[in-house]
Amino acid sequence: MKLRVHHRTEYVYENPVTQSVNELRLQPPSTKAQVCLSSFISVLPPTRLLHYHDLFRNTVHRFEIPEAHGRLVVESRCTVEKHAEVDFKDLPYGSSHDDLPYCRRLLECHEFLQGSFFVELSPEVWRQAIDVRDESTDVFQTAYAIMQHIFENYQYDAGATNVSTHANEVFVSRKGVCQDFAHVMLGMCRSLGIPARYVSGYFLDNTRGSQMRGSDASHAWVEVYLTAQNGWVGLDPTNNQVVDDRYIKLASGRDYRDAAPIEGTYWGGGGTRLRVLVTVDQITMG
Repeated sequence: MKLRVHHRTEYVYENPVTQSVNELRLQPPSTKAQVCLSSFISVLPPTRLLHYHDLFRNTVHRFEIPEAHGRLVVESRCTVEKHAEVDFKDLPYGSSHDDLPYCRRLLECHEFLQGSFFVELSPEVWRQAIDVRDESTDVFQTAYAIMQHIFENYQYDAGATNVSTHANEVFVSRKGVCQDFAHVMLGMCRSLGIPARYVSGYFLDNTRGSQMRGSDASHAWVEVYLTAQNGWVGLDPTNNQVVDDRYIKLASGRDYRDAAPIEGTYWGGGGTRLRVLVTVDQITMG
């Protein structure tokens, strides 16, 4: 399946700003589940984009606009060919909790077993995770139960949080959006010794009837590490489903701070109006 994404972000400032410095993680990587066929990023006011790979192998585009400007537009277009991430006829059960201590010796898992900027491994989170795990001895079954618990017990409320909200606040209020639910799931999984990482991206909402939550903007979910054979498997606590070929991965990291699609700073400005448009379409093969 081929998917096409258009992501447009516009900042309008009350007063002109200067010294705008930004990092973009808007270019999808090519993985075993997806191939990035094309990616184009533009910025207004026009400026030069530099790119590099960060510690988590995400492609980062960086730019600076030193002169005064009252508006910033970042636009990204990409085309991705997707493949099934998980065989739904044979879900990846069979990884035991008894094998989790081995993950601490794996370089690709170590960072995703610790607390991070938005995620604290507190006793309260651990106790909740233990209750949700119940008597499960299977890692995938436990992670799935945590995802389901968040979906059933947390309220999707776009006005309850912002990009700076810590997982501890969401754990108490039980309100938030995809970023917040991913952070809570990270804390619960890591508290049980399950390697879990934050993923930013998009998904194609081709459901009939009720709309999937979070389909009108960039999305976030969690990947948990099972075994060397199964690797990382994605789970979406916002929509209570295993990540499939409708999802496009942009970046991953310990939490939102490592994988934010757009992040930056500037001087001045006062108030800021933000407009975000995301469309994901399936390309029909002729």
